[in-house]
Amino acid sequence: MIKLSLVFGLIIIVGGVLEIALALQNRKYNEYWGRRLTSGILDLLLGAFLVANPSFMLLLITILVSIWLVFKGILSVRYTLILKKNQDSNWIYGFVFGTLLIVVGVVFVWHPEILGITLGIWAALAFISLGVFRIVFVFNYFDGKNRE
Repeated sequence: MIKLSLVFGLIIIVGGVLEIALALQNRKYNEYWGRRLTSGILDLLLGAFLVANPSFMLLLITILVSIWLVFKGILSVRYTLILKKNQDSNWIYGFVFGTLLIVVGVVFVWHPEILGITLGIWAALAFISLGVFRIVFVFNYFDGKNRE
């Protein structure tokens, strides 16, 4: 996860530098160039902070994801109790799901390395699915009908 934080930090730094250069290059043509310059400087500072403190990214992601999971779990449990009150027979599935979300959120707070492993797996699956999509797209696009 620390290497991922370094990569994100470097990407943010590059984006900040490019945004600063764009703002300075277009200052004569764009009346809002100062906003872009400020945004670029903030990106540059954030990227430098993440590169200097890569463990901060792990802490921040862990806290945000954990809070989000617990919050969504509480909302789910609350909603399923309304379903139970309305005598909906499927309320138990939402209750189990909401409780599971709360438990997972609490586990992520106590063991943040589990979140890092989970994020790594999901990122890998996202890249694999993107690659499969691109391969399918290429074969469908260049099937002979669309060539010029």
